[in-house]
Amino acid sequence: MNTRHIIAAAIGGVEALLLARLVLRLLAARPDNPVVGTLFAMTALPEMLMFLDRGQPRFGATLEFSTLALILLIAVLGLVLARASRVRVSKR
Repeated sequence: MNTRHIIAAAIGGVEALLLARLVLRLLAARPDNPVVGTLFAMTALPEMLMFLDRGQPRFGATLEFSTLALILLIAVLGLVLARASRVRVSKR
């Protein structure tokens, strides 16, 4: 397994967890459920993105803009890392 596959698997896993968080928040999943609570704890968002959700209610069905932003940032980071690994391999 080369570096690109490892990067793709790691980023894909993180993206899947964040997408699950986004869908569960949209469907107003209860955080007191052990599975949902564990997923929310695993995918806790960085404080620097929380300003995007300042006007959102804490409970109930919400669209977390901070989760969407983080999904996009991680996707862009993955593309940059993949491109960098391709350039490094082609220079050898």
